[in-house]
Amino acid sequence: MRSHTAAPWRVIYIARGEKQACQIEDMLRGAGFMMERTSLEGADARSEDIEIKVLESEAEEARMFLMEQGL
Repeated sequence: MRSHTAAPWRVIYIARGEKQACQIEDMLRGAGFMMERTSLEGADARSEDIEIKVLESEAEEARMFLMEQGL
């Protein structure tokens, strides 16, 4: 069994701020997806940008779910 930290993650969305990230997190977890989020850093990143990541194996399904939710 793989540990949580060894799981391959894929970014499926860039949230614009903490409020939007929390809303997306609630939607994804409510639908049964494992997810994590990371604040972006670097010259091109805005301070409020947050990466939303899901397991690689669920990335396409999670993207479709967010699209169905209007994101």
